[in-house]
Amino acid sequence: MPLHIKIASDFVCPYCYVLEAMLEQVRPELDLAIEYLPFELTEPPKPQVDTYNDPERRARYARELEPLCRQVGLQMCLPPKVVPRPYTRLAFQGLYEAREQGAEAAYCHRIFRAYFEEERDIGSLEELVSLAAEAGLEPETFRSALESGKWDAEEREAVRRGKQDLQVCVVPTLFLGEHRLEGGTQSVQELLDWLRTHAAQ
Repeated sequence: MPLHIKIASDFVCPYCYVLEAMLEQVRPELDLAIEYLPFELTEPPKPQVDTYNDPERRARYARELEPLCRQVGLQMCLPPKVVPRPYTRLAFQGLYEAREQGAEAAYCHRIFRAYFEEERDIGSLEELVSLAAEAGLEPETFRSALESGKWDAEEREAVRRGKQDLQVCVVPTLFLGEHRLEGGTQSVQELLDWLRTHAAQ
């Protein structure tokens, strides 16, 4: 039986993409079923931030993230040259449509890679439709779902629940039953050990 985990994350969080890559490397050891919990770092109408022209953030990424990226084989733009950083509400509504079409994991991976490796604007409807098609979704059905706001209320409630009910204060936060892992880990082995330890409890 798969080990069911939940991850509160945002598509514009590089630490979340690192965790995603680590989980992929854990899969040969553990059968994982992952449910993504939307967590918008910047909710509209709060002002969008410019991460690309932030020297402090750039220095922190170089110090903390570049070693992890080398470890898991990611070639990330830290930070991506997308100014300002996109809102991710539409991308997360797309996540729900992808889940309904049975392509949640492929969609999430494609969105992360598009932003952090290809520097594409994942706040754009046209970009999201194109990326969804690349992930195997039916593009016009996907477009219609986003344009109609089919998943808007559900996505907003999920963000509210994560921030208020689950008290998520840092992303990524990984949930396994009653256990939570905040901020990811420093190695694939550390992640594997954490999952095995808490799966056995």
